[in-house]
Amino acid sequence: MRSFLVPACLVTVICTGIALAQSPVAYVYVAEDGEINSPIAAYAASPDGKLNEMRGSPFRQTSGYMAGTNGSHFITVDENSTTTHQYLHVYDVAANGVIGKEVSKQDLHEWCGMDWGAELDHTGQYVYVMDDLSCGESYQSFALDHATGQLTFKGTLGEQNSIGGLPVFPGNDKFAYTLTNAEGSQPPCPTYTIMGLGRESSGALENIGFSETDPTPPPGYQMSQVGLNLLTGDPANHLASLVQWGNGPCGGTGGGAGLASYTVQSNGDLVSTNSWENLAQLAGSLALGGGMMLMNPAGTVLAVTVGPGIQFFHFNGAAPITNFTGIIGTTGFIYTMAWDNDNHLYALNGRSGKLHVYTVTRTGVIEAAGSPYLPPNNCTAGGCWPQTLVVRIVPK
Repeated sequence: MRSFLVPACLVTVICTGIALAQSPVAYVYVAEDGEINSPIAAYAASPDGKLNEMRGSPFRQTSGYMAGTNGSHFITVDENSTTTHQYLHVYDVAANGVIGKEVSKQDLHEWCGMDWGAELDHTGQYVYVMDDLSCGESYQSFALDHATGQLTFKGTLGEQNSIGGLPVFPGNDKFAYTLTNAEGSQPPCPTYTIMGLGRESSGALENIGFSETDPTPPPGYQMSQVGLNLLTGDPANHLASLVQWGNGPCGGTGGGAGLASYTVQSNGDLVSTNSWENLAQLAGSLALGGGMMLMNPAGTVLAVTVGPGIQFFHFNGAAPITNFTGIIGTTGFIYTMAWDNDNHLYALNGRSGKLHVYTVTRTGVIEAAGSPYLPPNNCTAGGCWPQTLVVRIVPK
């Protein structure tokens, strides 16, 4: 989920009845799942990474999975196929992070009976909804009025085969990218590629013709993407992705895998100057559920969910990604993550349901004092996922 700049809070925030000595640097929201009236636990994050649950938390007036916030409004989307209709919901949100009343909603049922999620772009002006596989996996585009919270439908990008996630917007939001099983290949040999998207003047997504130059594979091998949510971008028009090389019928047979960097050209083309010999390596298998990677807002540190925890890497723009840490975390698996602007990574453990807070600088990673936290949930022996996580940044 994405983070957005919002007006600085002008009053002292009260959390759990105690006045904070320091103004919060972010508000952190955790929701258990996409069921109707799934409660949202909300926390104010201090500069040292300590979380204080906000007054009124958990908020129970919301419905569906959290998609994000632009500072004035909070967005959720229904993903439960048992509901009569699927709605994109918009709620007021106060300067102190408190979620208020619903101000608008958009019926999504005319496009699909179930959705896989939604997100806002970096500007907070547009919302994109991803349909379920049963509906051809299309994207719906909506404009969000910052003043009123009203939604305006802008267009559909339909029948995209097997999309590997919501769009990733690097740099200035001119282009977006996602992973797709473009040729319709099926397990055990799916072949993923990067799909390029542009934005019309209305904000709607459209397919673009673009070229993709992958890292150089060993002689006689071919390079491909691994798939799922393994794509992320920095603010300077670069992407990071997990790639693999192989020479067998499944593409990856007899080869290897590593983290690659790409540069987004002015026309949307993707170019990697990396080689298979200098790709950073994961310290273990991807986390349960296929893994996730996420760049910090500065574009200098890359977090990847590996094994029971997270592995961190130095991101160097177009240059090769380099190793930073081993796997941080020893139990469960990390299901989703989000950054703030003060060197904190928030990570939800999909087995325990706990929220971990890590302080991450260029020189080291430590778990913040007081972490982990246990938001209200209904965890079972089978795990505490899916859960969603949204971080709202408060500028200094």
